[in-house]
Amino acid sequence: MKKRILVVDDEVIIADDLCNTLNKLGYEAMEPALSYKQAIEVLSNEPIDLAILDINLGGRKTGMDVAEYIQEHLNIPFIYLSSHTDAKTLELAKNTMPYAYLVKPYGAKDVMTAIEIAFNNQRRYSETRVNIDSVKIPDLTAMEKVVIRKISENLSTKEIAEQLFISESTVKNHRHNICVKLDLPSGTHSLLKWVMENNQYI
Repeated sequence: MKKRILVVDDEVIIADDLCNTLNKLGYEAMEPALSYKQAIEVLSNEPIDLAILDINLGGRKTGMDVAEYIQEHLNIPFIYLSSHTDAKTLELAKNTMPYAYLVKPYGAKDVMTAIEIAFNNQRRYSETRVNIDSVKIPDLTAMEKVVIRKISENLSTKEIAEQLFISESTVKNHRHNICVKLDLPSGTHSLLKWVMENNQYI
């Protein structure tokens, strides 16, 4: 069965061109969404296997806002699409944990590579992640969930920082916030103990 892919881009010509490329590569491209509102409507009502999100959608809501919706409500990978590779944009993008990043202009091989990497990353994350959602935990953010999953893999603060492209102090801050929300003593050991006691591996 063909993988169904949603393109979210406010530039009609670019969106249509990418959809044509996807169809030629053997995927099933959905009718592109040109705004945040259209994207959420499609994601809420259609089975989608992957979303390609232009970061800048020409409105108050961006592709990163669509990514947040996906992280909160769906279990599908997403790829960012952008002509921007500046440090600020990349840092913001990395914090939302995309499965791949596609830079304009791109060729068909670039698109196929990004998609296959995204699906591979999804499989890898699914094998190791902690099922946080099955336990009633107060208001863990998307990044805090990622950090606790990395901690469950017994990674050090330095290793987590390197994998997530953030500073060690940021990792420590996330860990502290998680412990506060779980009412645990601050530290990696208490989090590892909590994971094992709750048997949260999937």
